[in-house]
Amino acid sequence: MKALAVSLVSSGCVLAALVLPLTSSAQVPLVFQTTFADALCPYWDQSMGLNGDIICSPGDGISGGGNWKSNNLSVDQITAAANYPGGGGGKGFRHWRGAGGNNGGGGISISLPSTVTEVWVRFYMRYQLGFTWGGGSNPSYVKDHYWNNLVFGYQGGAWGLHTTEAGNLPSSLGWAASQGGNTGDGQFHCYEYHAKQNGANGVAEIWIDDVLVLSTMANMGTGAWGGFLLGSNDSGTNNPLVDYYTDYDDLAVSTAGRIGCSIVLPAPRNVRVQ
Repeated sequence: MKALAVSLVSSGCVLAALVLPLTSSAQVPLVFQTTFADALCPYWDQSMGLNGDIICSPGDGISGGGNWKSNNLSVDQITAAANYPGGGGGKGFRHWRGAGGNNGGGGISISLPSTVTEVWVRFYMRYQLGFTWGGGSNPSYVKDHYWNNLVFGYQGGAWGLHTTEAGNLPSSLGWAASQGGNTGDGQFHCYEYHAKQNGANGVAEIWIDDVLVLSTMANMGTGAWGGFLLGSNDSGTNNPLVDYYTDYDDLAVSTAGRIGCSIVLPAPRNVRVQ
């Protein structure tokens, strides 16, 4: 078994229920959360259409991101196979990545109830066991969350943030280190980032499995954020015959404070809070 550079996520990380306003166990209010719950998110893939009303629930802020697919015809899905078992809901979102750049599924679009200039985002992510990047053990770049001018993913040689204004803001943890080796470990890990706009005094922070790996001041831009694409383009995998998946689940967004990996919500549900 591979030794991980950071601790594995706790099996006690559970998303549970809906009570308005949505809060975590630390009473941090949320503006968006989804566990891709069975009752609200039937199986979906992007070939079925991108309209939000057919993906999960009308008005919940989840819609299709794009209708492109990999060269091997893999399409992104909401499926039980992508579920994080320590959370709630019974399903997760599976994003497919093919060889070379710009070769993958279309992602899904997450929209917030209103635009914001400061945000904390917490989610679980799993790279397929044996997932391999082209050109070595690390990708050139990965856009897991793609806001207007802001990207969370593998940026600048490590997990990091990128803004149009500041460029790459890499953390202290690389992709291979987070996986415990040069290929995907097939395990869910907890990722959280904080971005705040405030001119040159903006804030960029990242935690992975509850370990702080980036904390810096940087220009995070001026255009308020209203949502992001979950599962975007990357530098590509190295085997043209094989597509690899990345799974995402139990996503929560706050504008009031850090969420953390131990958040407990009342019933699994997709919701935007007005």
